[in-house]
Amino acid sequence: MLLLCRRGCIAIFITVGLLTAFCEQAGAPPAPEQVLEVYNPAGVREDGIFVDKLLKQVMTAVGKTRPPLAGDFPEVRVEKIRITRDAFDEVNELFYKRGWADGLPIVPPTEERVKEMFKGTDLSPDKVVTVVGPKGGQATVEKIAVNAVMAGCRPEYMPVLCAAVQAIAEPGFNLSEVATSTSQDGPLLIINGPIAKQLDINSGSNALGRGWRANASIGRALQMIINNIGGSWPGVNDMSTLGSPGEFANCLAENEEGNPWKPLHVELGYPQGTNVVTVVAAEGFQAIVGLGLTSKDFLNLVADRMVGLQSGYMPVLLLILNCDTADILKLDGWTKESIKKYITERARLPFSEYQKRFLNTDRGSRVPDWVRKTSDANAMIPAPIIGQFLILVAGGPPGEKNMLVPVWPGSRAVSKEIRLPGNWEELLKKTKK
Repeated sequence: MLLLCRRGCIAIFITVGLLTAFCEQAGAPPAPEQVLEVYNPAGVREDGIFVDKLLKQVMTAVGKTRPPLAGDFPEVRVEKIRITRDAFDEVNELFYKRGWADGLPIVPPTEERVKEMFKGTDLSPDKVVTVVGPKGGQATVEKIAVNAVMAGCRPEYMPVLCAAVQAIAEPGFNLSEVATSTSQDGPLLIINGPIAKQLDINSGSNALGRGWRANASIGRALQMIINNIGGSWPGVNDMSTLGSPGEFANCLAENEEGNPWKPLHVELGYPQGTNVVTVVAAEGFQAIVGLGLTSKDFLNLVADRMVGLQSGYMPVLLLILNCDTADILKLDGWTKESIKKYITERARLPFSEYQKRFLNTDRGSRVPDWVRKTSDANAMIPAPIIGQFLILVAGGPPGEKNMLVPVWPGSRAVSKEIRLPGNWEELLKKTKK
């Protein structure tokens, strides 16, 4: 029986091979090309103009040639692409040349995948969540979903993304300047509330590093939304001198269980069990190690680092404390309020030095008037003057490794409550299967 099956299969194989050869000799047409339907991730303004068309005008005016296929696409929601080789490779190459990718492979936003992403929201696909700078693309639910697919998100990440997009669109965040300045700033997402555990958003060891799909893909999707819907292209209108690896993914949750004080969102005025996303325009991360230091010595070190920052005034400064450090400070009687008070009183410069470093340079543009009116050269001035000092608890144990995060001086922290769809519990059940 086995021998007969083998012979039968071989006979069929030979027959098919001969038939193929005969068709080729007879000039029969090749097999038809595959047609793949993919959604367009680019933003469309209220006037119906794709942001890419505006970016192409900028490129032409200044002589830029990258991305090479900027604005070269049919102006439709869903495009039919003829595939001649491998669908994944061809879509990736095409989207990259159009300026829609970040340099890493993207997931092709097919109709099936985008519709699956819609399960994470009960909003209509054509609902405009907000308008995204710098070019004013409308962030519809559909456009957010398309970019979420490309970044590798799961459907249940949609509520976080929609809230984050609303946050960066607030005037206080100042996205149009954040996304076009020469600084190395980029959005850092901080997640609070039960949703952090529900979505397995890392708040512990390596919270700002690799290894967590939620952290990586949510952070990446937000940056893609800024790039594609908002129209912020590196080298075209995003003029960051060096850029930042945080533009690929910059998202973490607060370690509320390891926090000996009130969590960040409660400090910002939200009830304890509320799901909240807070976004800051992080300029970078400075490591501050507390090993072998007393609590006061550690806070002195933080203050010394602050004095070395480049701006005389900073609307927001974020200090991320590791759980071990936070526990030690708590045991020594420190509260968030006393920590902030001590650091800001310690981080000071004589007015004469402050004047040379900030007031006599372009780094003092946002300094309050009372500082400029100071007449005593020896008067001690906070350096920097901080509008909002935020303390976040995240990271392991083990290790007293902490971070100081300067925030771009033209931007404030913005928080938004995360709105959950009516099918949330059902969605989570399917996710756990």
